[in-house]
Amino acid sequence: MKKVITSLGFILSLFSPLMGFAQVTPEQDVIMSVDRIWDRAEHNAFTGLIEFNNKFYCSFREGTAHVYGINGSVRVIASDDGQNWYSVAHLFKEEVDLRDPKLSVTPDNRLMINIGGSVYVEKELVRMEPLVSFSDKNGINFSDPQNIKIDKKIKTDKDWLWRATWHKGMAYATVYQALGSDSKLQLVRSNDGINYEYVKNFDLMGRPNETTLRFSEDDKMIAIVRRESESTHGFIGSSDSPYTKWNWQELDARLGGPDLLILPDGHMITGTRDYPADFNEKMILAKVTLDGNFRKLLTLPSGGDCSYPGLVIKDNILYVAYYSSHEERTSVYMARLWLDRLKNWIVMEDSPAPSVKSNKNGFVSLNIPDGAQVRYTLDGTTPAETHGFIYTKPFQVSKTTPLQLRAFESGKFGSKRISTVIGKDIFQEAQKTKHNLQPGLRFTYYESEIMRVKAIDGLIQSASGVIPHININERRLEENIAFRFEGFLSIPTDGLYTFFLVSNDGSQLKLNDEIFINNDGPHGEREVSMATSLRKGKHKIELKYFQLGGGKVLKLFWQGPGFEKEEIPASALYY
Repeated sequence: MKKVITSLGFILSLFSPLMGFAQVTPEQDVIMSVDRIWDRAEHNAFTGLIEFNNKFYCSFREGTAHVYGINGSVRVIASDDGQNWYSVAHLFKEEVDLRDPKLSVTPDNRLMINIGGSVYVEKELVRMEPLVSFSDKNGINFSDPQNIKIDKKIKTDKDWLWRATWHKGMAYATVYQALGSDSKLQLVRSNDGINYEYVKNFDLMGRPNETTLRFSEDDKMIAIVRRESESTHGFIGSSDSPYTKWNWQELDARLGGPDLLILPDGHMITGTRDYPADFNEKMILAKVTLDGNFRKLLTLPSGGDCSYPGLVIKDNILYVAYYSSHEERTSVYMARLWLDRLKNWIVMEDSPAPSVKSNKNGFVSLNIPDGAQVRYTLDGTTPAETHGFIYTKPFQVSKTTPLQLRAFESGKFGSKRISTVIGKDIFQEAQKTKHNLQPGLRFTYYESEIMRVKAIDGLIQSASGVIPHININERRLEENIAFRFEGFLSIPTDGLYTFFLVSNDGSQLKLNDEIFINNDGPHGEREVSMATSLRKGKHKIELKYFQLGGGKVLKLFWQGPGFEKEEIPASALYY
């Protein structure tokens, strides 16, 4: 495979400084090189990485697209030095889309590849089956993928076993149900990598899914977990043997395909996809702690469909395999990082966190740590050194508003994110309507491939009409569609209301002509919530939604005075 070397100059051109006060960025200090190591398929993604028999092995999916197209296969490549690669295996299964190949080494010194298998019928995902393949002891010949057997206590036809980790002769992994809103995350174990018995339900809310398990030197199991709904923030948890009593903390970040590495000194780093406010997604490394602190360390050259890394340390170099679509096609990359230099950034102190000093009648003042600059946001996004308002004096809000703030101090990393809701005692007034309202909502339907909600404004409508409640039943196609719903929501009594917008793919809710919930961008089923105080009466709403492919979900829930969370009924909607 001919290498494509990403020069250090090119690397630096991709980034704005992570730390405005520092003389150099972590990218400048830490990244040794980034190579594109495989791009032969149309779509090369979902990487795994391990060292075995003094060689590097990298696994990934080859396909024609992220989903659909020709069913995916698993490619395994190897390298003696982490730079020059050659193929050692190509795995298929008839009529099954193979995905997410993750590598581990068995106690009898063989490579094991955990693989997810998806079965489609006319682009509809109807069944999922976890699979496994084993190599010989030389890492040359691999078995055909065979089905994993899940404990009957938890087995369904939608099970996904994402990654297994061996410890003291046992393979530990988690199983989740990749479809539906009632997915559970369950810890399982196996002594052969094929037959898994149930250990523990993790009891995490918000559709937990992709999970990496690692073990500390004192036998503690540590889990880092991606979530697909609720706040979308990930979780980190730990448990002592026999791993049935867990302590969980919510991380201050959303995760995507996370890998976890415990360094010899006990510090932990994760590789994951970053989800910034501008939807310009990147592959990042971050420091994580068991108390829930998530601190972004550096960004690797990447963009768009990306991440799902594998992390390996050898000879004081951190090797990071990942995929990205920022160049000609979605390809697999290998980054080499100076581990000693990375540790210098890991141990750097965080800035002290700011706090809300007062919040009354919409007036807000903040407590700023000495020598720090505080940035804050009012739209639910996380402040960064280049994102958010700089706090200079007290300010006022005119309605219930989410407030997030972080402090940044010279020579330190940004503080943890502080999140609260301000202006709870300020009500949005009901709208005055000139015409008699009718039950239902107006809808406009579009057929086009788009990636952002704002693109709906430029589309030509394919159909329109009135529907009794929010749904996408009027669609004529199963993918590349969009909807706009317009009307009024009837609020039964004054009070604080929380709204929950669930969609796959992107959606956005406007309330009284202002963006209220932003669930934009291509993604799986995800829930975003927001609260506000509303007066009794009619309030204007506009809901936009688009669907690229895969699962199709659009639901709007509410919770308010005297009633629990429920889908907004037709009786509350007017046009």
